[in-house]
Amino acid sequence: MLRKRTLGLAALVAAFFTLIGAGTASASTVTGTSASTSWGYAEAKTQWRLNPYRLDPVWLYVKDKAPDGHGVAVRLVTDGDAGTVRFQLRRVSTGSGTAGQWYTYAVPGGWISRAYIELCQMEGTTVLQCVRSSMMYPAYDDSGNADPF
Repeated sequence: MLRKRTLGLAALVAAFFTLIGAGTASASTVTGTSASTSWGYAEAKTQWRLNPYRLDPVWLYVKDKAPDGHGVAVRLVTDGDAGTVRFQLRRVSTGSGTAGQWYTYAVPGGWISRAYIELCQMEGTTVLQCVRSSMMYPAYDDSGNADPF
């Protein structure tokens, strides 16, 4: 019994130090942003790839905050080699206090310099107004490093 407990404790300590080492040795490549108004709230988190031609996965969340009869939507927007690309609106039209979340990805067709989300107020499928979140940038940028070759 004592041997099993000792082995279990050793495994737990090893796992703990592995997590600490991995956390400090590697920078996170996940960024997030949000937008909030009196009528809605939206949030996004995304994983940037080493060469950011693709964001995968992208988590989108939107919540309707106002009993005004309007729905809300969220969409990802990227800027880069392909210009400004607005992806599909993800809509919630089930009333105040309701929310939706989606997992997706983004491949706009070229290098992605930055990304953000738009929180939109909807009348059916018609966009009434949108507000923009703060920008998300690749979690690392080596563009200032000289190529040694």
